[in-house]
Amino acid sequence: MNVKVLVTGVGILTPLGDSPDRLWQALIKGQTAARAWPDLEAEGFRITTACRIDDSARPDPKRGRKLAVRAASMAVRHADLPLDGKIALFVGATMGESVAYEQAAEGKPLDLAQASIMAYPHAIQQALNIQGPQRAYATACAAGNYALGAGIAAIRSGKANAAIAGGVEPFSRIAMTGFSRSRAMAGDCCRPFDRDRSGMQLGEAAAFLVLESEARAYRRNVEPLACVESLGLSCDAYHPTAPLPDGQGMSRAMQQALYKAGIDATEVDWICAHGSGTQASDNAEAKAIERLFPHQPHVSGYKGAIGHSLGAATAVEAVITALALRHRVLPPTTNFRNADPEFTLNIVQQAETQPSLRWALNCGYAFGGLNSALLMGAV
Repeated sequence: MNVKVLVTGVGILTPLGDSPDRLWQALIKGQTAARAWPDLEAEGFRITTACRIDDSARPDPKRGRKLAVRAASMAVRHADLPLDGKIALFVGATMGESVAYEQAAEGKPLDLAQASIMAYPHAIQQALNIQGPQRAYATACAAGNYALGAGIAAIRSGKANAAIAGGVEPFSRIAMTGFSRSRAMAGDCCRPFDRDRSGMQLGEAAAFLVLESEARAYRRNVEPLACVESLGLSCDAYHPTAPLPDGQGMSRAMQQALYKAGIDATEVDWICAHGSGTQASDNAEAKAIERLFPHQPHVSGYKGAIGHSLGAATAVEAVITALALRHRVLPPTTNFRNADPEFTLNIVQQAETQPSLRWALNCGYAFGGLNSALLMGAV
């Protein structure tokens, strides 16, 4: 018998809101956190617009750990989760403590073993004093989904009574430099799927979800937000940074998520898309969606509102998906103005109430062809 896994709590810190409710209200209104940063201009960056949590201008080699602990603790409080028994912990990330690497390069003596992504689950485990399996995933922009898939598996296998799963990524000047030099960044704003899109914008965030079996959640009398059903993965390995142009790798990840759950593609009502705002990625993703979903489900992208938080991105968007399923409302795609004639996606342009919203896919695609699609459902 397949164990139903529910989301019983969420915690999130983003530049657009430092709680699930604040983020949700800002998204509904179509707001964005993107702005130009004087410190980046002073340091000579070509692109100075980013989505940063306000105090990020102060370099802190432990910043990621602090964000992770705050967001995970928020999720635990939201779920009213007893911190006993086997609680698994799974964290997705990309850079680790970027500031520590930056300061080490300048000659500051630092223990860089404490700056790797494994520092994040260790910090959360120590702060919450929990026991259970823990793991970190460095699978770039798909890492949050990888962590959530591990949480589903841990609960269904009985290896954990509950799981705390998500991702964290502090703002990184290293990443800012790399994306700028590769000409992947927009100078003004990120416009997912828009005809005039010109690139991504870097963000930072921490987001965690508490996962529990349906039986345990109801035994605790907890009201769930959504269910996490299945994770689909694929790897096309077409190019170090560019996706397979026809989107077949992305399609395979979505197909696998649906196959595992026994759900037909026509039952998907909404796709929380990767939507990076780059020409190549959005083109490939649009082709993947059009190929698999001829019934044209609603499609949204939120990186115009909160930036691209790399390893935390799919965890952030999983929280957004859970909130949308809970409220039966689809927030608008920030900065979308003009449809691209190259594809016919059903882009959400204004907040839409969807009483019949049932199944949604949270999709994230990473460098190296790492494709992920997390199927989530209403409860």
